[in-house]
Amino acid sequence: MLRQDNPLGFSKASVGGHSARSMMFLEMGALVRAMPLSVTKNDFIKAIVDENVLEKPTLSSRKKSLHHLMELYGMDPSKALFRVLWDFSHVDLDSLHQLCLVCAYARDPQLRHSFELVRTLRHGEVLERAAMEQHLENGFPGRFSSATKKSMAQNVNTTWTFGGHLAGKTKKARRLPEPRPISAAYAMFVGYLTGLRGERLLVSAFASLVASNRSQLQAALSLASAKGLLSLKQAASIVEFDFSNLLTPAEQTLFHESH
Repeated sequence: MLRQDNPLGFSKASVGGHSARSMMFLEMGALVRAMPLSVTKNDFIKAIVDENVLEKPTLSSRKKSLHHLMELYGMDPSKALFRVLWDFSHVDLDSLHQLCLVCAYARDPQLRHSFELVRTLRHGEVLERAAMEQHLENGFPGRFSSATKKSMAQNVNTTWTFGGHLAGKTKKARRLPEPRPISAAYAMFVGYLTGLRGERLLVSAFASLVASNRSQLQAALSLASAKGLLSLKQAASIVEFDFSNLLTPAEQTLFHESH
């Protein structure tokens, strides 16, 4: 994972947005519906704080929502990680839950750690909140208070529910995600930004965020390639991805320099 500050949009924070909120899927949906494709970071600030497009009851709650959204996503279209999410969400709004999940996962160390537990569950197996609390403690020993662990466990479980990996309101049971071409392309793109290539992308955690098996992932990626969202070449055991169409020349230069 890229850790340094860079124009790609990754975060180096040791505590992610799930210490305070889930992935705020409903708020992101409201923003996509209310705002155009071409926006700036300042446009989000104006829309959320000044225009109250999220319909929050107080100025304080508007500012908190903005802060949490920036923790989760960066909310900066000048950076590839968020810009491609924003672009893709306007192509297929039904993919938004998986787009948000992939972006939040890339930026939040606690959400990444929580997936290590979620992905071990069998289809239909119930995930108790206490099990997630203990898993977070194991990953970050002594880091969080009991109250924070409880809140964080609730938040990550809510995110996994919105993201298609859990089902149920009070009892959370494992379900399996189904990829859409847009979300499959974005998952591979974000994995690519972290340095993964070829076959390693197809077997990565990013792949598991949007698909439950290889065949459905590759079917979705083939459709994405046909739509021009990415370049995918496969020959025998060789797999090659090219996402240069999604990166600016400056980003491509900086990205290659970082590796």
